[in-house]
Amino acid sequence: MAAFGDGWRWAVGTLTVLPSGRFETGPTAARVMVAVAPLAVLPLALIAAIITQAGNLWGSPDLLTGLLVIGWLALATRAMHVDGLADVADGFGAGWSPERAREVLKRGDIGPMGIIALIVLLGLQAVAIGALAEQPHGWALVGGSVLLSRWAIAICCRAGIPAMPGSQLGRALAGQVPGWLAWSCAAATVAGATLLAWWAGLSPWRGAQVGLTAVLVANWLVTRARRVFGGINGDVMGAAIEVSLTMLLIGWAL
Repeated sequence: MAAFGDGWRWAVGTLTVLPSGRFETGPTAARVMVAVAPLAVLPLALIAAIITQAGNLWGSPDLLTGLLVIGWLALATRAMHVDGLADVADGFGAGWSPERAREVLKRGDIGPMGIIALIVLLGLQAVAIGALAEQPHGWALVGGSVLLSRWAIAICCRAGIPAMPGSQLGRALAGQVPGWLAWSCAAATVAGATLLAWWAGLSPWRGAQVGLTAVLVANWLVTRARRVFGGINGDVMGAAIEVSLTMLLIGWAL
């Protein structure tokens, strides 16, 4: 029970701006942390859904609604995930060796690759959310995507994925999630997307495709990070969440 409480507070403190209190890290707490990640961001997802529906009811321009949702999610996560996305993109584009790639990733500034990644992915999210705002159950698809995308962290932390040298969060989480649990979270992402599609009146098969795409793209990013950086850190986890969210939103909007 102590490990469950620690894992829950760890998830809240890492994935949101909500106060979490002190907690102890460890293998069991790490597994709880990744398993409950969607529940930890439930308040964020609910407000994102409310903003989406409010934009539809008030007749706001689609892009305005999308930008408001993105702004809320950035505020509610301390912009850690989008910062991680920018850092990872810079590292991917700048390094001819793992050492050089890690050096670029850990810089405080944002380079051209990071700027482009932010513009493209956040732009895609804003446009997709705006399109979903016009749909009868678009608010649920937006909120559900926020929840499901957080299981990407399980893919990052599965057994066999090392921590990036010098990363405290990577050292605490990397490799701590057994393969069965990581892929159970991945399967739950696909199953959740399938049920979400059915509830919204869409084809369940389409939902399964959307969920599977999000999982595969997140896994690609983690695999590439392992090769380029030599492991994962908090930036890679944030980037995996952002690309997973983008794939989910695009999949619903198409």
